[in-house]
Amino acid sequence: MWPFKNNLMQQTISEKFIIYLWDTLYISYNNCTYNVIIPIILNNLQVTKALSTWVGTSEAIRLLNIKNRYNNMYHNHISYPFSRMNSTFIPFFLTGTRILGARNIMSSSNKNNQFYEWLGGLIDGDGSFLLTKKGYASLEITMDLKDEHALQIIKNVYGGSIKLRSGANALRYRLHHKSGLLSLINDINGNIRNSNRLVQLNKICIKYELKLIYPKPLTYNNGWLSGLFDSDGTITINSTINQLSISVSQKTYELLEPLVKLYGGNIYIDNGKSQSFKWFISKREDIINLMNYFKKNPSRSAKIKRIHLINKFYELKDIKAHKALPGSLLYKTWHYFYNKWLKYD
Repeated sequence: MWPFKNNLMQQTISEKFIIYLWDTLYISYNNCTYNVIIPIILNNLQVTKALSTWVGTSEAIRLLNIKNRYNNMYHNHISYPFSRMNSTFIPFFLTGTRILGARNIMSSSNKNNQFYEWLGGLIDGDGSFLLTKKGYASLEITMDLKDEHALQIIKNVYGGSIKLRSGANALRYRLHHKSGLLSLINDINGNIRNSNRLVQLNKICIKYELKLIYPKPLTYNNGWLSGLFDSDGTITINSTINQLSISVSQKTYELLEPLVKLYGGNIYIDNGKSQSFKWFISKREDIINLMNYFKKNPSRSAKIKRIHLINKFYELKDIKAHKALPGSLLYKTWHYFYNKWLKYD
C-alpha cells in the first residue's frame, strides 16, 4: 500500500507543480505579453509591418487564419489556462498557435475604438466604398506616397493591397475580399460621418444584409478627427508673420461644424482651386489643446513629424530666434529647425 501512496503523492505533487507553473506563465503572459508587448507593437508608429504574417498566403486565407486562431486561443485558454478534467494538457504557446491576431487583439482595449474612429475619419476624407453593377464590393483609400505607413497599418489588420497609382504621386489601398471587407465594415459602422460616404456604405450594407449604423454626436476624445486630419489636414508655418496653423478642408460645411465647438478655430470658404470649406486654428492655446488630443489619438500619417516639432517652434519663438541676427547661434538654430520643418512638407 505504501508504494501506491507514494506514487499517488508524487502524482498529486507533480500535478500541483504543473498547475502552479502554468498559472505563473499565464499571469506573466497576460500581464506582460498580452497587455504590454503586443499593444506596444500594434500601436508603435515605427513598426510598419508588425502583423505581416503568412507571406505568400492569400489575403482572405491569412485574415481567416488570424481570426480563427486567436478566437480559439481566446475562448479556450484565456478564460482559464486549461481544463483540469483533461489529463493531457498542452499550453497554447507550445502548439504553434499564433497570438498576434490583429483585429481581435486590438479589440481588447479602448485603443481599438480609437483606431476604428481614426479609420472612419480617414475613409471619410480619402476613402470610397464601391459597388459595381455586377455586385462586386470594395473599399479604396488614396493617400500621398509619404503616408504608406498609414495604409500599411490598415492592410496588416484587414488584408488588401497597396499599389502605386499610375500617373500620380500617390498610393491606393484596395480591399475587396469579402471576409476582410465585412470585418472592416463591422469595425467602422457607426464611425462614418461624411454623408456621401454613408450613402456608399449603405449600398454595401444592403448587399450583405447589414444594418447601417448612423454616428453619434462627435465628442472631444473621439479619434475621428485624427483620421480626417491624416487625410485632408495640413499643418503649416506662415513665415511672414511666423504663425503656426492647423487646418482641415472638406467639401461640406456640416462635416467641419462640430470641430469649432470641440477644438476651437473657425470655418471659412477657401476660394482657391479646391473651392472647399476649411476649418482653421492658429491660436496658441487651441494648438496646444489639439496637441493634447493627438497624444491620445495619434496621427498615423507623415504629418505626425510636424506635430512633434510644434513644441520646439513655440520654444524658439518665445526667445525670438526667428528674429536673431544673421550669423548668430540663435539664427542658425532657427534655420536648422525651419529646414527640418520644410523637410516634412
